[in-house]
Amino acid sequence: MARRGVRRTRDEMEREAVAPVEQAEAAARDQVTAAVGPAISGDGLMQLMAMLTEMKQEMSAMNNRMDAMNNRMDAMNNRMDAMKQELKEEIKGVSEKVIKLEARVDTLADKGVELDGAYDSVVNARWSYVVMSDKYGKEWLGMGVVRVAQGRQPHLWSEAQVDIKGDPDPKEPWEGDVVPGVGGKLVMAVLSSQKGWPYMLFDANKTQEKGAESLTGYNAVCDAYIRKENLRAWHIVKKWLDRWMENGRVVRPFIVIGTPGIGKSFATGFLLLYQMLHYKPEWLKVVAYFVEGKAYIFHREDRRVVYYEEQTVALKKVIEMISKGVKGYIIFDMGGSGVTINHLPRSWGIVLITSPKASKFHDFAAQRYLTLPIYTNCYEDAEFKAALVWERKSQVGKKQKRLKDIKLANDWEVLKERIRMVGPLPRYVFADDPTYEERVEEVDGALALMRDDVGYYMDVLDNRDEWRKDGTTHKLVKLVCRRVKRKLVRRNRVTSLYVRAELLEKLHAARLRKSLIYYVLRGTREMLAGLLEELGLDAFMLREAVDALVKYLKHLPHENEVKRESVLSQGDAEGRVPTIISEFASDGPKQKLKTGRLYKPLIPNFPLVDGFFVVEGVGLKTIVLPQITKAKEHHTKKTTVREFRDYMGKVFEDWERIEGSYSWEIIYVQHVDSTAIKKRQRCVSPRYAANDTDLALWDRIHQYQVTLNSDIASEFISRSSDPREVQSASGR
Repeated sequence: MARRGVRRTRDEMEREAVAPVEQAEAAARDQVTAAVGPAISGDGLMQLMAMLTEMKQEMSAMNNRMDAMNNRMDAMNNRMDAMKQELKEEIKGVSEKVIKLEARVDTLADKGVELDGAYDSVVNARWSYVVMSDKYGKEWLGMGVVRVAQGRQPHLWSEAQVDIKGDPDPKEPWEGDVVPGVGGKLVMAVLSSQKGWPYMLFDANKTQEKGAESLTGYNAVCDAYIRKENLRAWHIVKKWLDRWMENGRVVRPFIVIGTPGIGKSFATGFLLLYQMLHYKPEWLKVVAYFVEGKAYIFHREDRRVVYYEEQTVALKKVIEMISKGVKGYIIFDMGGSGVTINHLPRSWGIVLITSPKASKFHDFAAQRYLTLPIYTNCYEDAEFKAALVWERKSQVGKKQKRLKDIKLANDWEVLKERIRMVGPLPRYVFADDPTYEERVEEVDGALALMRDDVGYYMDVLDNRDEWRKDGTTHKLVKLVCRRVKRKLVRRNRVTSLYVRAELLEKLHAARLRKSLIYYVLRGTREMLAGLLEELGLDAFMLREAVDALVKYLKHLPHENEVKRESVLSQGDAEGRVPTIISEFASDGPKQKLKTGRLYKPLIPNFPLVDGFFVVEGVGLKTIVLPQITKAKEHHTKKTTVREFRDYMGKVFEDWERIEGSYSWEIIYVQHVDSTAIKKRQRCVSPRYAANDTDLALWDRIHQYQVTLNSDIASEFISRSSDPREVQSASGR
């Protein structure tokens, strides 16, 4: 049916499809015309045209500004490119200068740098005295400063005055010596170099500083504080220097050994340098000073000092001079890194300055068997006072301090407290507060790290043979050198009263507990008898206990024998208070018998005694045999003496000689509840059980008895504890 309808053309169909769209567009145009027409007619059209014109102008101006900005950016980029190029050229120039400077430094390192005025500054260093005299008031601690005229040599201590003595009497402290030519007692000398000294690398900036980070604030970089200990080193070196120069003998090397922090570098080293530069110039031509990885060579003929950045280069120069027959001396401060001391030449004199740590110089001394040690003791109280007076006087003289502001009594109280805490070490005692406080923390840290062992504590408290190698060395221990029976003896002692008190407390807590010993000595019945046997022998390792026991020792003489005192009554006797427990048995290699050790047998029922130790006092060395006993009699048998002798011969080297050449003492230590031994104990045995040598040895043994009563206990506690501890122990 559809096919048979009216047939329409393609154009008609397209017009029909488009017609609705066209009608809609026409309607829209009519609406816009109706809306806009009134708006753009008349004044509205003029306003619209003006607005469009203004917008066009603004757009044009903006384009102009953008063009200007682009031009400026182009100019800036051009300048940046130019600056980059200039910088590249400058960097290239600096690099070339650095390369040239490095080459110059390398050249100077080989040749060294001559220091203007350094030689004359040292040679012409000025002397001053710090003296003790009644003419100076208490406000200056009874001391004054006396200047020596410029260019004049000083009057110093004689060899006899600087020689090492025995232990000083604490009741009569040293306060200087009478020296001819010096008004008052000479306590300390000061050597001042205007340009400083090698240790500070002749630093001009340091010498010009008005103050320093120290307790007093005084800049002491130009001053060397010369003590008797330092001068003794020069007396010893000079004696052998004279022999070398006069007789052509082989020169002896020296090692100046002292506790770190006592001024060996600032005093001994500088004094040796000064004195050598004043020694006979026709003999000693050169002095080389090695310090802090650097080196200074002092040429005496043309009075100049050459500085070397590298010690190896300086050493080459020394070897060159030796090849030309030049005689010289080397002062080598081992405080800093540098050449190995084993490479130092043997043809010149050498003084090493070091701490007591043997690993630093052991190989050197072993290879050069002629090496002599020179031990340097710590500061005395009077020397601390002298340094304090010098610094305060200098500050007043330089108008850095007002006289009315000087309070030396207060300063000394601060110093005393610091000495009590860290010991007589000026590096820390004169330091500023942070440095001192850090040192106290280091000391406490070293104490905390110590292992809990009685023998170890005793070893630290009084060890004369070995400088500790476990990090506690210079924090807890100082070197002390004394003369005992005309022989120099070096010992390591605790640095300070504070350290000693802490160590004793640790010692008591570790094994010799104060409360237990107190009960044992008082004789409290509730305590087990075995406690006496366990702790009684160890009591001889406490100085306070020995001091208390000695007062109550009773001599058990032979018939008609005159009363005699025990070797333990000699307070300064070496080994009087053993510091190390040494357990022994006969199945090991033989050992040397040493002073300062408490020997304990490892086997049960050891014959004759519980242990023994060796004391070296006036006269023969003495073997002390403590015997803890509760019996009212303690006679022995000759067979027991024989067993003792045989066993000792298996354990100790050269026992036969020791047995005959040493003196002998036996001490019967008895509990208060025991019946006291009052007569000499006999040596009895069956017939023919032993030969006469056993009986002869027993007859040679001096016998003593002591009862551990409350009087001894009280004295011991008063020596080792405060009253509160005594009261606490008594009330348990």
